[in-house]
Amino acid sequence: MEYLFYRLWQLLIGKSEEDMPPFGSMMIFSMLFLFNLRTIELLIHHFYNIGFTHKDKDGVILYSLIPIFSILIFNIFYLFRRRNKIKLKYENETKLQKLIGNIILFTYGILSIILFFIIGNAYPIR
Repeated sequence: MEYLFYRLWQLLIGKSEEDMPPFGSMMIFSMLFLFNLRTIELLIHHFYNIGFTHKDKDGVILYSLIPIFSILIFNIFYLFRRRNKIKLKYENETKLQKLIGNIILFTYGILSIILFFIIGNAYPIR
């Protein structure tokens, strides 16, 4: 988790202000993690019929905001506030490690999005 955050951060460097790359990295990583969480939720709901079914608009909004804020708060304290320690831990990578890290990062990102949409279309919550 830390390493993927660091790799994404390093890819965003040079695109904006000093604190924006780690913040952007944290936000993108939070979004991908939320996709993973919702994909697992869809699978659990489909196979075990466990889950919350929404009856009104306010319930949907609340049910959506709780995981979003939970993930953001966790990532702010676990990743963003510790970004300097994380940078020191991984900054001495070799070129091969960077390449492998970038491949893992892109694979994780693409698979997270693709699986979310495939599972969401195959097993929608009704």
